[in-house]
Amino acid sequence: MAIKLYYAPGACSLASHIAIEEVGVPYETQKLNLMEGDQRKPEYLRLNPRGRVPTLVVDDHVLTENVGILSYFGGGYPAAGLWPKKTWDQAKLMSTLAWLSNTVHPAYGHMVRPARYVDGDAAQEAVKAKGRENVWGYLEEIDKLLAGHKWAIANQYTVADPYLLVFYRWGNRAKMPVQSLKNYTALAQRVMARPAVKKVMADEGITLD
Repeated sequence: MAIKLYYAPGACSLASHIAIEEVGVPYETQKLNLMEGDQRKPEYLRLNPRGRVPTLVVDDHVLTENVGILSYFGGGYPAAGLWPKKTWDQAKLMSTLAWLSNTVHPAYGHMVRPARYVDGDAAQEAVKAKGRENVWGYLEEIDKLLAGHKWAIANQYTVADPYLLVFYRWGNRAKMPVQSLKNYTALAQRVMARPAVKKVMADEGITLD
């Protein structure tokens, strides 16, 4: 089986990159430079017409979106222990992945790419400010959800935890006071201590800040 992940350093694809490394299967990667528009080149759009990362190719099959890729590696490789055994915990995990993908991530997009949503400098500044407010609110919500828990779901390390690391890192890079979020910071530190995460961070050439 040939597995290849298309990613951009530090992008949301970091979560999928970590999941593959945690599973321990052989794979290769293709780095995209989003600033230079690699995601809009014809050869990439043939794989992923949405022009986003991540994209996973398994033999001749293409899978996009973090939720799909994380589900594939989490649920498809049970020996790795990245997926809960109980149906209720699986449902909670999917609910969390969906919320991160369709609510938290778009809020960050409003903050850093307001031109996607409105025209005009004044309108864009307003969207950016509201996006920042919303992102911080979601990070605070995550911190509360983690109270009393070592990991996000079912008290075990799952594919949700590296996905949460993505947003902690983004908040840190956006100069938000994420270190004040004690539960979230503790989770981020636990995730960062894992050998697979250290390897992926080194491979992508990124740090937590």
